[in-house]
Amino acid sequence: MTSLFHAVIRKQLKAFQLEVELGLDANQGQVLVLFGPSGSGKTMTLKCIAGIAEPDAGFVSIGPRTVFDSHQRLNVRLSERKVGYLPQNYALFPHLTVNQNIAFGLSRWDRGRANRRLNELVRLMQLEGLEKRYPRELSGGQQQRVAFARALAPQPEILLLDEPFAALDTNIRAELRQNLALLSRDLGLPVVFITHDLEEAYMLADRIAVYDQGHVLQCDTRTEVFYHPTSVQTAQLLGIKNLWEGRVLEANMAQRLVLVRTAHADVWASVRPSQFLPPSNFKVTLSMRPENIKIWPMSAKLDSPNCYSGHVTGEVARGSRYTLFFNLGEALSQAEHDLEIEVTAQEYAAMGQQQSTSNIWQISLDPAAIHLIAA
Repeated sequence: MTSLFHAVIRKQLKAFQLEVELGLDANQGQVLVLFGPSGSGKTMTLKCIAGIAEPDAGFVSIGPRTVFDSHQRLNVRLSERKVGYLPQNYALFPHLTVNQNIAFGLSRWDRGRANRRLNELVRLMQLEGLEKRYPRELSGGQQQRVAFARALAPQPEILLLDEPFAALDTNIRAELRQNLALLSRDLGLPVVFITHDLEEAYMLADRIAVYDQGHVLQCDTRTEVFYHPTSVQTAQLLGIKNLWEGRVLEANMAQRLVLVRTAHADVWASVRPSQFLPPSNFKVTLSMRPENIKIWPMSAKLDSPNCYSGHVTGEVARGSRYTLFFNLGEALSQAEHDLEIEVTAQEYAAMGQQQSTSNIWQISLDPAAIHLIAA
């Protein structure tokens, strides 16, 4: 296993102590997303990796080279770390043209090699015709592509991006996200990317580190983090609203199923082979992603151990998807719902055709889609 990047960082900040360990290996994907609320330590982590800020303790390695080691008093300068760093505001030089901004990090290269690299990046970032313009003459998306090109110019061994799409409109963000995903794979370049946008994190990440108050709550593959959070705190940061506390009533050892009694209903949940099979009376929390809950008309005959009836008390349209607020039993207000369910626009349209006068629906929860978080 070839390590692309490994960092252990401890640094005292004003509000808390930053204490994280992160890594990215060649066989685990190319993009590591640092996800979490603003002010949780993500940007400082990036600055410590880049060499802009110095940790109080720890070490940082990029490829085969150690660039920081507090025990050995080693701290390689930013200019020698071979990192491409892109801050939130792009930090383009306003008095330099597009070409001059991109070539800024190539001052030590001979002219012929620098010009070839410059022309290569102008083509790669689709900046032809803009070479002599100044940043003020560019759109937000064009400025961002120039900043990307400048970060890539000296052929870094890792690319560090601090919320590069935050200031862009929706259409440009979508296009550049896709370009970044393709770029990292085409160039074989590891990327560490900061965002607090859930959709962005899911779209780009091979691995995700979930931050809160200077600590990484969980760092794993995208699927593992989104569908198997290791704590209630992580699940909440990932936007999972369907969290039911309960206690284990019984366990089926052969099928690795447990029956959990909650304030809402008794629920069967699967326990993965890698998980501890909790005994009776053990306290757990059930985590259920809204897209994994299926809703049906009362006429449907369901074959599931977890079937419940109730009312849709409200809804929110989210473009191609709808969030439904569901209450088991009697209809209550939207604020008092038991579950959030996510359906596609097509499923929502079908529901409109199936709607009964009583407006009672039934839902099914697949035990395998319910994640068990031990107390």
